[in-house]
Amino acid sequence: MKPFLTAMLLMIVLQTSCAAQAQQSCTNFQALVKATYTFKPSKLSDSERDSKAAAMDKVWDAAKANPRELAPCVRTMLESTDSDPWFRFDGSNLLVSLDPSPESKAIQVRHYTNADLADVHLQVWIETLAQRGSEGFDVSEAANRWLTYPKASYFLPRHGVFEVQTFHGALFLFGSMDESQATPALLKIVNQASHPGREIALLILMDQATPESLRSLKQIDAQGFSYKTRQSLRTLLSNPQLFTPRAKPKTSRAEFVEAFNEILSGNGEKFIRLITQVPDGEVDVVAVLRPEDLPLVRKVRRRFIANATPHAIEFYDSFTRILMTMIWKPEFVNGGIAHRN
Repeated sequence: MKPFLTAMLLMIVLQTSCAAQAQQSCTNFQALVKATYTFKPSKLSDSERDSKAAAMDKVWDAAKANPRELAPCVRTMLESTDSDPWFRFDGSNLLVSLDPSPESKAIQVRHYTNADLADVHLQVWIETLAQRGSEGFDVSEAANRWLTYPKASYFLPRHGVFEVQTFHGALFLFGSMDESQATPALLKIVNQASHPGREIALLILMDQATPESLRSLKQIDAQGFSYKTRQSLRTLLSNPQLFTPRAKPKTSRAEFVEAFNEILSGNGEKFIRLITQVPDGEVDVVAVLRPEDLPLVRKVRRRFIANATPHAIEFYDSFTRILMTMIWKPEFVNGGIAHRN
């Protein structure tokens, strides 16, 4: 037999052998998953929960020991309509840990959205989805589920036992998303008179700080909302609280742009130095930044709120006022006089 044909046959044999091995590994892993994920977390006792956690660790360890062959296997199982509901949630986390690709994260968002919220750790659920939102994924359907969930709250012990309530969780999710995704989703909820999260959706819509959101707010029938919310809406449309640009800025545009880009790269040290040196730096931001910087400011705001902490809310509010100052035009709401202070 000629050397070329011999080499080709050997390659085919090796490929067939590898495929058979991968298939056997997947078959064994599927059996392990089916034997493990046979429960509903919210129905377990404390001792049962500990036992199942140890069993799930074995599934994760097996996958991490052979990610090349088992990542595709996990993905196939997650796409199956007859897979265990809890595995879809936990398995989507496993998939992202093995393969943090956009495709894997899209699967995770879908299974998080459909998960039974009684079974999940709500903090993990919110924080993971908020991170995905800041990465460009549309998490509005999950945010809508949060707004309709009767037990939508959890505590953050590391932040003075701060209670994340329905409004905060919704802000973390809708606020982390690109405004082009969040605004229409919020408006849809606001226009549903019977939606339990309608008022919260309106409050978050009022903070979008885009020409599109301001125009949509002008068309909303405020009847049916609380007096406080109606007053806030009226103020926003006629006399919003904006920053007055500092006549002689203490921080340059280049410094802000560099700090903001570093935040998006995961480094907030320069930004912390800037706000420590100049605590009222917002009035410099609105003085030196240009219209072309708006997308950068929005990305930074989304990155902050995706942290899902009380401090994230403070930064979100500050950046919202910055954005409103930069984009406000009376014609967006068919009239109105801006008041700066």
